[in-house]
Amino acid sequence: SVGMKILAVDIGGTMIKTGLLNSHGERIQLGSFPMNKDYSTVIDRLISHIDNDYPKDFSGIAISTTGLVDPVTQQIGMDSPLYEGFGNRMVSFLTDYYQKPVIAENDGNCALLAEKWLGRGRGASSFAVIVLGTSVGGGLMVDNQLIRGKHFLAGEFGYMLFPEVEKKDWEIWSIAGATRTLVEQVAAEKKAPSIDGYKVVAYYQQNDPAVTIWVDRFIEKLAVACYNLQYILDPEIVLIGGGISESDFLLPLLEKKIQQIAAQIPSTVRLPNVACCQFGNESNLIGACYNWLLQTFEMKTS
Repeated sequence: SVGMKILAVDIGGTMIKTGLLNSHGERIQLGSFPMNKDYSTVIDRLISHIDNDYPKDFSGIAISTTGLVDPVTQQIGMDSPLYEGFGNRMVSFLTDYYQKPVIAENDGNCALLAEKWLGRGRGASSFAVIVLGTSVGGGLMVDNQLIRGKHFLAGEFGYMLFPEVEKKDWEIWSIAGATRTLVEQVAAEKKAPSIDGYKVVAYYQQNDPAVTIWVDRFIEKLAVACYNLQYILDPEIVLIGGGISESDFLLPLLEKKIQQIAAQIPSTVRLPNVACCQFGNESNLIGACYNWLLQTFEMKTS
């Protein structure tokens, strides 16, 4: 029902974002607080944030989180020591405390579900989302099914390998080519330690030659990943998310780079169809909300 409200929580590496959404995915209220180094306090801090800032009449809690989530046990970050402070018991603790359904999902999957529900994946039965940020994440849908894989690693595109010329033979994409990597490369180049993604975009728009080289390498890895995905999954569309996808230059550069690569491969059958995600920062909250609705009412994504 439209009157129903879902409290969505997005657990990231640096911030925990929250929002009250209705069953159409409209954001009624938003909040956030910093993720601190002491993970054991996360549950207590989240509860006091919810109790202080939100009305009590929500129907349940929808969680998007960094790290893998077991869809059956609802454990966050299974066996990863990073999440031991809260991952094993967060869902069960919140369920007991609020006496309402609490459902968690990986943030890459949430980003995909947001696009499927209300964004640029709406008409697509098979598509991928690549999220560029501190690391590289993502999600996959084939024939209207979210694909998890045997160990819940499907869509973890950040583990794709790329040649690493400087230090070793190979490196994972999350380290070799995430937005954070680009920012660090440009910061070193400019001897300006405190820059962010927006500053990199500004340098690029000023045609700064040093920055252009790093942006080109960043785009090249993304183009290779999109090309490879086309032949692994044959998706209808590959959507690019994360803060940098909101900059004007990303999509034209990516399309041009894909064409340049394909021009060297005479056997190319089809170029990947790429676009930017419709939703930015709030995609994980929207996708978590949709996941909650799907699981609670056992709806179908088609």
